[in-house]
Amino acid sequence: MNKKYRIAILILVCMGLALNTKAQVTPFVAGRLQFTLDSICNRYNIKGTSAAVLIPNMGIWKSVNGVSQEGVPLSTDMLFGMGSNTKTFIAATLLKMQEQQLISLNDTIGKWITGYPNINGKVTIRQCLNHTSGIFDYLQNATINDSILGKPEKRWTREEILFLAKAPLFAPGASWDYSNTNYIICGIIIEKVLNKSPFQAINELILQPNELLNTVDFNEKGNRSFAHPWSMIENGQTLTDMTTTPYLEQLFSLANTAGSLITSSEDNVLFWHKLFTGQIVNAQSWREMTTMVNLSNNTQYGLGIFRYNRRINGRTAYSHGGTFFGYINENIVDTTSGVTIAVLTNQDSINNNGLLDIVIKALHRVTLNMPPVGINEFQPLLAVNIRPNPVSNTIWVELEANGTYLTLYDMHGRMVLSESETNTIDVSGIANGMYILHATKGGLYYQQRLVVQH
Repeated sequence: MNKKYRIAILILVCMGLALNTKAQVTPFVAGRLQFTLDSICNRYNIKGTSAAVLIPNMGIWKSVNGVSQEGVPLSTDMLFGMGSNTKTFIAATLLKMQEQQLISLNDTIGKWITGYPNINGKVTIRQCLNHTSGIFDYLQNATINDSILGKPEKRWTREEILFLAKAPLFAPGASWDYSNTNYIICGIIIEKVLNKSPFQAINELILQPNELLNTVDFNEKGNRSFAHPWSMIENGQTLTDMTTTPYLEQLFSLANTAGSLITSSEDNVLFWHKLFTGQIVNAQSWREMTTMVNLSNNTQYGLGIFRYNRRINGRTAYSHGGTFFGYINENIVDTTSGVTIAVLTNQDSINNNGLLDIVIKALHRVTLNMPPVGINEFQPLLAVNIRPNPVSNTIWVELEANGTYLTLYDMHGRMVLSESETNTIDVSGIANGMYILHATKGGLYYQQRLVVQH
């Protein structure tokens, strides 16, 4: 096998296995992330924020800032509404069902969805998932407001929601328009095929196998602790704790399979990491999921997933944020480094672009600057002797103990290769230049500049 392909495979394997090691986010990086989160939340007076950052071969940093309600600070185990990020879970569930040959994404929805005057049965499941169906978004139907205010005790069924769809916007496949109705339809199809609720299907196919035990439908939260949502829905000017209103459960039922999952930042960051590294859907499903419709120069949409081209500090990232009454969620997977970030807030007066541009990008910059910026501030807590330096072909590494993980980064913070349980690293296939060799064992770490010169 060609050496450069061996290195590429090794990198992907290490990214997938990184969380099985005892490696931890170093105190320096954790401190930088905490300072960044606190500074931004305090500057913009954000009610409450829960964040998690996953750095391959280093671990997960998670923390909070702010309160759930007066006198009750947030904790990292509190759950937040993820809003439309629910769509990614629905898409992954349908892809798993296709893997099991229970459905095809090219099936037309008329096989299961009939009796709705404005739902075109010729639309395919795939067109629902990538929003090219042309089906009207039920949340744009103004009559919903009258129902919310006049019948706050009402709990919506998916079937009732479909009657809120007005006439289609365009023929199936002719254009793109984001429609929550698409994912209500997908929820009904999951239920009819599997004979169980779509949330039970998500739990069995996605959550339980991947130990994502803090992600549930709001109606199934039981005694789990969740952050109180704060919204301006009542008067448009001041934040109201939605748990003090009669609307909260109705609103979650209205979001349904388009947006009613709740989660912790750690669960959310793990979901995106596992999705990106092939632990949730197989390679063919991932190719289908990331087959994109162009929306603009830097934004595309696949099956329940966005791709932002060079938008995140010059990097390309996968994402799907969400908005719910009192909650905003944003997350990214950096396709270059594998760094994954999830941020959840319990107020909806911060929009998704604001959360992405203000909080996510700032936390991401910490990870970009980590090797070169932190080099002089790390303490050599591991006894490591590296020679020769400069090196042309093979690095010899003297380690004080077994179980040390070695990662080579370029000066932009991109992981070049990773090794474990070895005393030599072959760099003959790596371009000339300056690199950072990062060694970790448990909570200990060491970094050294390394020059590759052939």
